[in-house]
Order: sequence, then structure tokens, then C-alpha cells
Amino acid sequence: MNSTSLNTFMESVLVPLVIIFVGSSGKKLVRGKKGWLKQDFFFGIELSLSAMSGVLTVLFDSSIDSATVQKAAMFIPTCFGLFIYVLSLYQEYQESTPKKQLLWLTFFSIMIGI
Repeated sequence: MNSTSLNTFMESVLVPLVIIFVGSSGKKLVRGKKGWLKQDFFFGIELSLSAMSGVLTVLFDSSIDSATVQKAAMFIPTCFGLFIYVLSLYQEYQESTPKKQLLWLTFFSIMIGI
């Protein structure tokens, strides 16, 4: 495995996994002593943030050509808008029925993050 493919692997797989783990742990820690809840595993917010971090990594990488950097810069507002939309989904459906939570917070918000 050469260094370019290793860097790509780190940026595309390991960084999102770390963000997901830290986000889930942070949700549990903020809540206190109640233990793990299913809401800790709604990964839409974490995946949206990891997509934005991937775009920022590409944007600030000096070895990438200017056309790719330009495309990445245009994708940042899209990522931010989708992140705000996922946050609004969480605000709307966090206290709803389990069926709506499954649909909107598990399936739909994760698809937006991916």
C-alpha cells in the first residue's frame, strides 16, 4: 500500500469512524448516568460533520490541483446546508414515535450524511 492510498484510506474511512465514535460517546457523557440509549446511535449529525471534514481536508491539501479544490470549495455550502437540515430533523423527530425516529433519524439522516 503506497502512501497516497493510505492517506486516502485514513481520510475516507478512519476519520469518519473516529467522528462517529466520539459523537456517540459525547452524547452519552453529556446526558449523564442514564447509560446508552438508542438516540446515541443516530449517526446523521456525525456523518454530516465527517463529510464536511473530508471536504475541508481536500480543500486544505496543497498537493491537489486547483480544479479539485474549486469543486471542494463549492461543496462546503452544500454540506453546511445539509448539516443544518439534519439538525432540524433531530429537533423535529427526537421526541416522536419510534417508527418516525427509525425512518427520519436512523435511515433518512444517515443517508444524507453518507
